[in-house]
Amino acid sequence: MSLVPALPLPVVPVCLAAQPVPAFVPLDFTAAPAPGPTLTERVAEQVAALGRRAEETHDRLERGIMQQVLRLDDFFGKANNLKEQHTAYQLRWRNSLRWQQGSGLDVGSTLRANLELSRINDRLQLAISGAGKPDQTTPTLPEDPGNPGFDRTLRNTRIVNTELRYQLMRTAQANLFLGTGFDLAIPPEFFARARYQRLDRVGQYYLLHFGETIFVKNPDGFGETTELSAERSLDPKTLARVALSGTVSQEIKALEWGTELSLLRELSPKSAVTVTGGVYGNTSIDDWVTNYRVLATYRRNFLRSWLFYELEPQVAWPRREDGRFSTTFSVTVRLEIVFQGNERKLVPPP
Repeated sequence: MSLVPALPLPVVPVCLAAQPVPAFVPLDFTAAPAPGPTLTERVAEQVAALGRRAEETHDRLERGIMQQVLRLDDFFGKANNLKEQHTAYQLRWRNSLRWQQGSGLDVGSTLRANLELSRINDRLQLAISGAGKPDQTTPTLPEDPGNPGFDRTLRNTRIVNTELRYQLMRTAQANLFLGTGFDLAIPPEFFARARYQRLDRVGQYYLLHFGETIFVKNPDGFGETTELSAERSLDPKTLARVALSGTVSQEIKALEWGTELSLLRELSPKSAVTVTGGVYGNTSIDDWVTNYRVLATYRRNFLRSWLFYELEPQVAWPRREDGRFSTTFSVTVRLEIVFQGNERKLVPPP
């Protein structure tokens, strides 16, 4: 008999003992890889990311401009009683690329801004206008009579100016304001004007517009511009318009005039086309006519609600020094970005 005690045998768990040994599975290098995004999908993703960044940048700029307008309104304004104040602005920035026969390419930029400063006075507006280069080298009707740089049928100067406007009357049919300002030239030139505009409906299909502007500019002297236009609705999406304008001033020393016939057609909620023919002249020359032009403008809102582009082919017949009219072709492409904001608030008494 052995005197050594018997040792117990190790107990192997059944669950471990029952597990099979995993078999080796060889890799299959002949299988096709999982499909990735196509080139079209990658481009669409990049465009979408660019659009989001553009939207964020635009919103940030809108908020920044609104804060500056509110700061300006609050700094100079003073409310005498508790009432709602409305501060608003609209800024339109247009960039153009123009090709003209015989002149090559020309790049221009135009900025127009209007600020409503109701805390200072609910009838007060601040207008800022600027053009790095003329957007039009052929005549057109005055965009803003009495405002230097935008008050002639032919603009030939670079201009940046500011103007304070006080609304004497503002209704759905009529508008009368007084304005004074200066342009950023050396030396600065000052101007003042009074402008009256009226819109009347005649029957179901006609609209009549009348405008009268009296202005004075230093050192050019006094002047006056009269505007007349009539619009006829041909159908819910088509409008015909005839417009006339005439300006006399000590600067011109004659009557500078223009007349245009236009047909406007809405193609969709985001696009429209305008076809225009115009005749322009000056009474200081023999037969009064200095230019003819025909153009078409296609305008479309695209990608974002604040982004627009225009395509404008044009044929013009300017008078040469020998009295004959030459034919000139041109094409203009414009990109317009719109910034706008408004804020209403109750202002407590001081």
